[in-house]
Amino acid sequence: MPINFGLTLVLLLAMAAPSVPAGVQSNSTITGKITDLIGNSMDSAVEDLPPANDTEMSSIDGVVINEVELNPRDTDAGREWIELYNPSGADVNVSDFKIETSLKSATIQLPQGAMIEANETYMVDLDGQVLSNTAESLVLENGLGEVIDRTPSLVDRSDDGRTWQRIPDGYNQWQFAEGTKEELNDPDEHSSVTRNARSGSAECQGTAGCAEGIVTRIVDGDTIYVMVNGTTYRVDLALASAPSRTEDDYAESTSFARNLCLGSNVLVDQDDDQLTSLTSIIAVVYCESTSLNSELLDSGHATLDMDQCETSEFAGQRWARDHGC
Repeated sequence: MPINFGLTLVLLLAMAAPSVPAGVQSNSTITGKITDLIGNSMDSAVEDLPPANDTEMSSIDGVVINEVELNPRDTDAGREWIELYNPSGADVNVSDFKIETSLKSATIQLPQGAMIEANETYMVDLDGQVLSNTAESLVLENGLGEVIDRTPSLVDRSDDGRTWQRIPDGYNQWQFAEGTKEELNDPDEHSSVTRNARSGSAECQGTAGCAEGIVTRIVDGDTIYVMVNGTTYRVDLALASAPSRTEDDYAESTSFARNLCLGSNVLVDQDDDQLTSLTSIIAVVYCESTSLNSELLDSGHATLDMDQCETSEFAGQRWARDHGC
């Protein structure tokens, strides 16, 4: 039976609703936006979901991990940091809180007497190099050992001033934007540096799933990982074939894709005629409203997969025809 990417996402959201990690916006606050995120005849499925409440936040202690600097410019040692945020109207004592890292299994204990004022941030500057630049996930625990917040898997290979941050502060949407150390994350202030796939001419095609997400990993030029509403999907680019790790020009092709899409909000349009599995799809990916598929072909960093010209929904698009379909 063909898998509908959009329907799968809706079902995943509905199934996950009872077990939202503390400190993370519950799924009921997201479902009201499903029609903006997932296209193609999903109205009946959305009607059965709870109403949206854009101000709802669920956190035992009110404190969340708000911003993370995994890979500062130049050396990482002694320059990594984590920002916590207190969205409540009361000061919170976090002296017995700790942050656990995933890859290096480090424990970061907050100092005695540490307080976060109401609606303010708290900086945790790290000694040495504690965080990984690849697939790092952080967990915040209170003094009872209860998990009150956790980040998605974060990737930062950019070696610059950009950070992973919740925009706006405390909400479930993570974006890769210019760092705001010791400042609140203002989405309007960063609109020029935060990539948004919904601007411009990117549109969903066909009847298979279509969703917005964040690119968390670039394997090579034509294989990326995109997180959509907490679920990570492997996305193979339709019609584009880029060099693998053992082939010439792999580094150049991969770097091109990373510079264009890593950390950005993207629109993923699944190929109607090439359905794969629940977490692996073939699609066209729009970064800043630009098709990564066509950009790789136009720049010479990928070649046309002629076999897919007979099977892909996108074979008739102009960029595909221009390259030989």
